[in-house]
Amino acid sequence: MEKVPFRQYAALLSQYLKPQWIRVTLLAIFMFSGIGLTLINPQFIRYFFDTAEAGGETRNLIIAGIAFVAIAALGQVVMLVSSYLGQDVGWRATNQMRGDLAHHCLQLDLPFHHEYTPGEMVERVDGDTAALSSFFSEFILQVLGSLLLLGGILIVITLEDWRIGTALTGFVAVSIFIYNLTRNIAVPVYTAEREGYSKLFGFLEERLTGIADLRTNGGIGYTMDRFYDVNRDVYGRAVKAHVMGEILQTISGVLFALGVALTMGFGIYLYQIEVFTIGTVYLVVHYTMMLRGPLIMISRQINELQRATAGFKRIEELYRITPSIEDGTEALPESDTLGIEFDHVTFGYTEDESVLKDVSFQLQPGKSLGLLGRTGSGKTTITRLLFRFYEINNGQIRVGGKQIERIRLDDLRNRIGMVTQDVQLFSATVRENLTLFDAEISDNRILSVIEELGLSEWYQSLPNGLDTVLEGTGMSAGEAQLLAFARVFLKDPRIVILDEPSSRLDPATEQRIDNAVQRLLKGRTSIIIAHRLGTVQQVDEIMVLAEGEIQEHGERKRLVQDPDSVFSQLLKTGGLEELTQ
Repeated sequence: MEKVPFRQYAALLSQYLKPQWIRVTLLAIFMFSGIGLTLINPQFIRYFFDTAEAGGETRNLIIAGIAFVAIAALGQVVMLVSSYLGQDVGWRATNQMRGDLAHHCLQLDLPFHHEYTPGEMVERVDGDTAALSSFFSEFILQVLGSLLLLGGILIVITLEDWRIGTALTGFVAVSIFIYNLTRNIAVPVYTAEREGYSKLFGFLEERLTGIADLRTNGGIGYTMDRFYDVNRDVYGRAVKAHVMGEILQTISGVLFALGVALTMGFGIYLYQIEVFTIGTVYLVVHYTMMLRGPLIMISRQINELQRATAGFKRIEELYRITPSIEDGTEALPESDTLGIEFDHVTFGYTEDESVLKDVSFQLQPGKSLGLLGRTGSGKTTITRLLFRFYEINNGQIRVGGKQIERIRLDDLRNRIGMVTQDVQLFSATVRENLTLFDAEISDNRILSVIEELGLSEWYQSLPNGLDTVLEGTGMSAGEAQLLAFARVFLKDPRIVILDEPSSRLDPATEQRIDNAVQRLLKGRTSIIIAHRLGTVQQVDEIMVLAEGEIQEHGERKRLVQDPDSVFSQLLKTGGLEELTQ
């Protein structure tokens, strides 16, 4: 397994901990204060034992006991504050990383999102970053603190007797060396565990999304068999990861037992030759037992580092995936109506097959174009290329007279609005669904759009107005379409694309949609993908696609009057089945 260079960890810590330097400083202060209290307290026990053995005053014994209890209580408070600060720093860092990773994924090309399921991406963005939480909040300070505590213990023991100090120093050095050897042993196991959970979440997301099809086609039994297979695989990976963690803990336990045995042997010897008092023997044994804490902490942090390394490698792998579509530098005008031009455009989703073949057409600003064609003719592909979801293979696309590659992506996508048959609704209020969670859009603006689109009747039917919560699929298809129109109207784009939004609605709702369409398209350049001929009765131009090529393009009125045109023949037959004949 390839090791992660220390400089990469250092860069990661600097990037996400530097903005929190005040909290990190406080965390360090409290952690190091706790180390000091831990080193001081056993001295009171030694004093207590030696004073009691020598027949000292009861008053001194009471003072020593009170001091021990007070410092122990203060140590617990310091530990509590340290724990809180550590968790706070860790979650702030990982939350920022989640945001950065989610933003990166949203910028990636559509083929990437087709390759990975949403469930897999949830595990990548959330699960892998959670594995780094302990690394951010504890690793450096805990390991450094543990090393300082080890050093302090060894110094105190050496001051008592150099022989036992030297022996324990050698023991600690060997222990740390062994821990370091185990540093990358478990990384492949933890990486496999994370990948297993990623596959499980992806499987569940995909099956739950298609629950209706599974039920209607009798696929529940097969799905459960596959679930058991995937879950069994995750179980096996998780067991291996747990066993590996226990092995590392066992190593720590064995080393600790050897250290205690070493100290007890030296303690007995030094007591017998009257170098140590009984209190000093207790002190040395107590300090030796205290070694277990920092040694286990170092072991645990190395174990956590291996888990973090597994997550770090998967995150790094995700960051190495970069979008092939580069952002442009030119802006589009905010108020002007924009024209569209395809100039000998050829495009295919794969190298072997072209979906669009040498397509050329112009749509003047403010004009409307009706796109006709059978499934697979390239209608939807044209709209995707306008949003620049994909790069074309040959030719040029111009929007507002500018080459689409030179236009800033945010400008391009903000100037184009689209209404499809499938509307994504969120479990949120009507206000949030209409504005897509943009708090800067005022209620007055929302209500004005609702009235302008003729949707006042729909709005009045809402029980709590804009505060009505939409629960998933609780809206009818017609209501969802009306909401989609309001969204686009609030966006106020210069170009509008409609994918036959009324093709599956009842006549009454369809009339309301048609009224909304007329208002929405007014003064805007528009493309309407038609699945029925009635949809394109009011457009300015008609373009018929067949197998990725333009079969016919011209003014609608002229094509209607030409008895030999494809569109005229379609009007006579009343259907789209004749397109490829």
